[in-house]
Amino acid sequence: MTAAAPQAERLTSVAIQKAPDDAGLLSSLGYSAQKKGDMDRARQLYEKALAIDSTLIDTAANLGAIEASRGHLREAVRLWNHAFQRAPGQSPIGMNIARARCAAGQVAGARDYVLRVLEFNPDLQEAKGLLKRLNGGVPKCEH
Repeated sequence: MTAAAPQAERLTSVAIQKAPDDAGLLSSLGYSAQKKGDMDRARQLYEKALAIDSTLIDTAANLGAIEASRGHLREAVRLWNHAFQRAPGQSPIGMNIARARCAAGQVAGARDYVLRVLEFNPDLQEAKGLLKRLNGGVPKCEH
């Protein structure tokens, strides 16, 4: 599908001209920009999409990743938390929050999120490993 990506992006750009307030289209363009490494444009598109439809889980997760990469962990966790509340089965989002809380020294909060992830994905080795480190005293947050 990589060969079709430029055409899909072009068609999405045409569609957004006809429906500039379509949150799904804005999010798709944001994802394309993110994949190209244009984080400023991606951020702008994701923010606009979320202003229109705050329930877009993937959009919030992707914007959270951009915010985290810029060192804005508080904003990243806010976005991820909102998404994770809506979709607790999304283990990567819960793990992002757990790692961020761990890095901030919030061991109990990190543990809570790991346990929530394990409720929905009990075999996730990454979560099991982080829980073991969190229970072992001063945790190493990354694997």
